[in-house]
Amino acid sequence: MKRLAGPMSGALWVLFSYTARLCAAEPILQSVHPLAGPPGATYQATIAGANLAGLHSLTVDEPGVRARLLSATADQLNIEITLDPSVPSGEKKLRAIGPQGITNAISWHVVAEPTALAKPDLTLAPPLVVNGVLREPGEVHTFTLKTQAGEALTFEAVSASPAFDPVLTLLEPAQESWFSPKSWKRLAFHDEDLFFPGLSTQPRLTHLFATAGPYRLQISGFSGHGGPAASYYLRVRPGTAPPPPRHPLPPPDWTPRSFVRQLGPDWLSQLYRRGGDQKTQPPPPTRIAASAKAPPSLSIPGIFEGRIDQPAQVRKASLHLEQSLQLALEIETPEATLPEFNPVVTVFDSTGREVATNVHTKRNNNGLYMMKMIHPRTTFLLTPGDYTLQVRNITTDHGRPDFAFRVLLRPQIAHAGRVTLPDDRLNLTPGAARVLTFQLDREEDFRDPVAATLTGLPPGVSVLPVADNPVERPPLPNAGRIERYTPKPQTFSLLLQVAEGTPLSAVPVYPKLTVRPVRQGRLAAPLLEKPIPLMIVAPTP
Repeated sequence: MKRLAGPMSGALWVLFSYTARLCAAEPILQSVHPLAGPPGATYQATIAGANLAGLHSLTVDEPGVRARLLSATADQLNIEITLDPSVPSGEKKLRAIGPQGITNAISWHVVAEPTALAKPDLTLAPPLVVNGVLREPGEVHTFTLKTQAGEALTFEAVSASPAFDPVLTLLEPAQESWFSPKSWKRLAFHDEDLFFPGLSTQPRLTHLFATAGPYRLQISGFSGHGGPAASYYLRVRPGTAPPPPRHPLPPPDWTPRSFVRQLGPDWLSQLYRRGGDQKTQPPPPTRIAASAKAPPSLSIPGIFEGRIDQPAQVRKASLHLEQSLQLALEIETPEATLPEFNPVVTVFDSTGREVATNVHTKRNNNGLYMMKMIHPRTTFLLTPGDYTLQVRNITTDHGRPDFAFRVLLRPQIAHAGRVTLPDDRLNLTPGAARVLTFQLDREEDFRDPVAATLTGLPPGVSVLPVADNPVERPPLPNAGRIERYTPKPQTFSLLLQVAEGTPLSAVPVYPKLTVRPVRQGRLAAPLLEKPIPLMIVAPTP
């Protein structure tokens, strides 16, 4: 590639430098060390990050927790945390405030066990929580263990950031020889049970020590990862702890296209409300259970539930329609889920022809090879007749008692799906404007308008709707019946304008973003209500 020369290169460099300064001005928090503390304690900690100079205070949304900023440099905050004895254990959130605005929220933890700081001569005596930081790439922390024969211990590492993936290694003395005097060999190792989106990457190792004697436990970063933000805590507990769950928690926001969302008795009511219809109160779907005898009869709306507890097992239900219906099929896996249990649901007509499935088949647009994906929701049209609904695992090799499924078959309901907002804070400057962009998923041919409002803004800040420039993407030539499996995404925006001379903020305000469908000229129940921290800050010099 040739270099740019002349005035054009100079203009581009000025633009790049100005943009970089604007982006670098906002403070960012990365991790806390120590990452965990016990109730009733007062201790000092450091926060690693970027652009932190000038920050002057902290905010914690947790009763019984007080955090005080002691000093700040460009890449580190020194803080003091005080915990009341009544503070419950668990993850907490913290933000910092300064002239540059409010930061992102970072996590830290309150634990019930005694705590210690990592050091080379530390002996692990459960129950104990050890706080440490792997400050350099390739760094390894090693601790000593003295156990009794027949003793069981559980070790669990928790990282301060998803970007840091710790691993645990248990060592025992190796047989001494002339070639390797006083060496150690690996006895056990753990990274995570299963790597898959939504599942924890924190290692948990349980070991029953057959013999007494000294052992060593090492914690390191996967692939040697390390740095100032590679903070962790290591929990040591006596006994055998249960393995970490392989069932991810439902997302905190409303996410209909997930195998782990709950198809409860009020699910249809939720769909009607998200379509702006607050009057329709449908009865709960009729539930039928899978049977080893004749397939049970499924009505509309109805839930077919059962288990694939044996390899190659297939569960079936029958369906009879008197009229044509636009239907939606939704699947929940309440126990085992992807990637262990991959439910495939297929609808066959009376001749055995497949008419609907949750398997989306398409061709890769580069290599033109076949690609298949399973989805938790699909839509289709069925004409009058008799049908068979079939549920199986994606392979015939696996079946387990926890391969439980719920399949909901219902009429299509036009509604708004997930609403996503990438911004978790707003730092605005006087005389400038900022566009706040959302994405709305339109489900099942939902066509009503959607209104977004931002209330509780400070004086001098006004909000206006913005018409987005639509992204023109050509249709995928090999996408298959993609309209059955994915919603129609739509972006919409609000413009936040700050008047010249608006006073700068000393503390954040929390305006509330509300997103509502508009049905028959009336605002319906909110799809999203979310407070967003906002500050007015000086422009970057």
